[in-house]
Amino acid sequence: MVSPRHLVEAARQAGLAVVAVTDHDTMAGVPEAVAAGQELGVEVVAGEEITTGGLGKVHVLGLFLAGPVRMGMSVEDTIRAVHDQGGLAVLAHPFMPTFFASITPASLRRLLRRTPVDGVELCHTALTTPMRSRQLDQFYDLHRDRMGAAIGSSDSHFGALDLARNVTLFPGSGAADLRRAMEGARTRPLARYLVPPGPSLPARLRQQGRSMGWLTWQRLTGRVGREGALPA
Repeated sequence: MVSPRHLVEAARQAGLAVVAVTDHDTMAGVPEAVAAGQELGVEVVAGEEITTGGLGKVHVLGLFLAGPVRMGMSVEDTIRAVHDQGGLAVLAHPFMPTFFASITPASLRRLLRRTPVDGVELCHTALTTPMRSRQLDQFYDLHRDRMGAAIGSSDSHFGALDLARNVTLFPGSGAADLRRAMEGARTRPLARYLVPPGPSLPARLRQQGRSMGWLTWQRLTGRVGREGALPA
């Protein structure tokens, strides 16, 4: 709902050293964000929030990507495609009480038996319940050797109005330090780092309409999500 430059400006105002740009099923905004970051002194991690195939359409964050990853693959193939180009794969907002966008506990157990992941959003702003949050924390404690880094994410769609609600703490100050910390599982999610004003109700409704209407149409017509790497 904001330009890539606005997002980076908001990150600078929030005092963030690094911001990951992970638009849904596209990396079109990354070049503008990187250029703004170089000007403003904020390192930008090139990423994508990838919609997988199947009934649940789980969301996987690809970070440190060289190029986009094709949407619509299985979760396992999506992770493999991220790894094929040297990226890190993070599970976005797990255990949400919805039938879409979020991996379930049973599916995550099956996935981890086949392949580990590089990180998981333990602290996020998507729809959930206190019980689900506790369940996720307990699951991570039991399986942390296969689940990688603990990540905090604000899942910003409105820039300065909702950025940095949750953040990820790590030793160091730059994107390379963040990557090393993720690879060594030395990150820590922090909730309520800032309490931004939040978007108005009309703005939220416009965002939902854009997500369900315009973005769905872009996917159906192949303008979003069809480009990008397949697993080797």
